Amino acid sequence: MTDSFSKILKEKIQAAETIVISAHAKADGDALGSTLAAAALVESLGKKPIVFLTFKGDKFDYIFDRSKIFSGDKDSLDPDVFIALDCGSPKRLEDVEGVFERSTTKFNIDHHISNNLFGDYNYVEPSASSTCELMYEVISGIAPIDRYMAECLYTGILTDTGGFRHSCTGNKTMRIAGELMSRGIDFSEIQQRVFHRRSMSAAKVFAKAVLNAKLKGNIAYTKLSLIEIRSVGAIFEELDGIVEYCLGIKGAKAAVFLYEKEKNVTKCSFRSMGADVNKVASLFGGGGHERAAGCTLEGMSLDKATDTVLEALKVEMENGEK
Repeated sequence: MTDSFSKILKEKIQAAETIVISAHAKADGDALGSTLAAAALVESLGKKPIVFLTFKGDKFDYIFDRSKIFSGDKDSLDPDVFIALDCGSPKRLEDVEGVFERSTTKFNIDHHISNNLFGDYNYVEPSASSTCELMYEVISGIAPIDRYMAECLYTGILTDTGGFRHSCTGNKTMRIAGELMSRGIDFSEIQQRVFHRRSMSAAKVFAKAVLNAKLKGNIAYTKLSLIEIRSVGAIFEELDGIVEYCLGIKGAKAAVFLYEKEKNVTKCSFRSMGADVNKVASLFGGGGHERAAGCTLEGMSLDKATDTVLEALKVEMENGEK
């Protein structure tokens, strides 16, 4: 399937005048890496892509050139081709969903089990570690992967596998990572920037989350109010790694991290060693993967949202053990 998908994508890019590329809003490493690698692919075919990405902070500045992000009037765009990456549905494109709907040809490349196959052409593999793993295969069928593409793709694979620690890491993942390393990337520096280098505000908000952590049965969880986040000058993009830390607490088989985005709007992230947290997230309009998923709860306080998701997760874990 990859070869035929790559062939069609190449043909459509070469025939197009306007090509838009985007991933889910508030992009993570996989969304950034896959989008930027796709943009580099389009440029290698002699075309100029229009890229939409939203991300704050400087963690990924070694690949993320903000000057290349489109800042014009999106309402005037009627693209020939739209490449959506790392999105379970068009709604996750948020501000550019309308641009996607107006596009002539829609490509959907993703690895979320909750993806609803919304493209004209879909390459969706829930068994893949990341969208960047899929993009490696797509690009390999079209053009040589240069060092910059390799940095982008390695970043996405690294972040979505938690440094090759998550269960989504397979033999193919490691083979592809090795191929990308052979392109001369500074993989140790990427590892350092992604996982070990924090701003002072990120370190302080992480510390607050750890202090708030609790263990309820075999579920580790923590939460942060908007006041707590703002009190140390942190931004939402600096909340990485908290839910993974909770899963590492002794006795935990699942973990939940909740934070208040605004009054009565709570963002929730799940991780699991076995339970299907995608099912839990789906109850609240979210989704993701079997062992890593997320959702947003509206119309209730942070405390109420915490009680609600913990109860739902508890039920799912109990049902899974039957």
